[in-house]
Amino acid sequence: MPKQVLIVDDEETLTWSLAKSLSNDRDTFEVTTANDGETALDLMRRSPFDLVVLDIRLPGINGLDVLLKIKDEKPATKVIIMTAYGSSEIKAKAKARGSLFYIEKPFEIEQMRGLILKALREESARGFDGSMTGLQLPDLIQMNCLSQVTTALYIRKDQREGCIFFEDGQITHAEIGAVEGEEALFSILSWSSGSFRFMGGMKAPRVTINTNWEYLLIEGMRKADEMSLALEKGEIDNSDITLIDEPTRIAVKNISSLPECTGVAVITSENEVLYQSGKIAGDVDLSYVTAFFLNITENLGSLTSSTPKKVTFIDLNRLVLVYPFKIYVLALLFDRAVLSQETLSTIERVITRYQI
Repeated sequence: MPKQVLIVDDEETLTWSLAKSLSNDRDTFEVTTANDGETALDLMRRSPFDLVVLDIRLPGINGLDVLLKIKDEKPATKVIIMTAYGSSEIKAKAKARGSLFYIEKPFEIEQMRGLILKALREESARGFDGSMTGLQLPDLIQMNCLSQVTTALYIRKDQREGCIFFEDGQITHAEIGAVEGEEALFSILSWSSGSFRFMGGMKAPRVTINTNWEYLLIEGMRKADEMSLALEKGEIDNSDITLIDEPTRIAVKNISSLPECTGVAVITSENEVLYQSGKIAGDVDLSYVTAFFLNITENLGSLTSSTPKKVTFIDLNRLVLVYPFKIYVLALLFDRAVLSQETLSTIERVITRYQI
């Protein structure tokens, strides 16, 4: 069965000429044409293509952005970039976003034909989907580091997706939503199952990790073991923690790791508890604490004119701190009435960092 090739260029005469000239190879591949990026993406969503020949300058969405969408939605599809405005920078961007080959206009038809045939002969190793059942993330990371490839590893668990970037045998960047760097990497490493896909040749948008990958793996697995132990003891509930967004989850995890902290809860303005851990559920009336905090201006009358940044509840041997956090109320329980300045500063720093 012939391979399917899509040629995308805003010059209709060029796409017509290429399609006509390449029709002699119809036993090997069939050509479809499009004159803008949106049409090309629509065609790809309706029919599979083995190869896309893509111009950079297109009306509407440009070719490099189309390339990103192709590699995101159809990672195994090969792409040849063509342009009349070539430069080393454009070539590097095309390569980083997953282009297999790059050709500058004007070119001979035979040059293009040769590239198409070469691309179609290439093994489909530019991206794949897979199940992580029986295969652990550390194995995938070690494989990429030892092979010294430049690639992006996308990992999805439930509704969360993270990405780890590799270059020349090292991890250079990791991200989950707004969370980046080592914290994002350690969070991804705590996922025990999910799905993954590789996007070969893709470089990180920025470098946020400079630590040796072997140390990162050891530290990540240690943190993952700690989380697994907490799940076994019932200190955290995995089904609850997935209800909150990733920055909130990271903030909760960091604060929970403080030695004095014996419980954390995340509550909505409708008094729904999204997450709770430790002793806080049994020792604190979360409904009362949340209602008081949300209505503090009314409760205290003329003493305050706005909701404070923090409310403290204290008795002889424990402390409850309540903060507004993102769209939630964050309640923290401690096993002592007074916290050190260092602990308070750490809490404030974590809350400030992940507030947005």
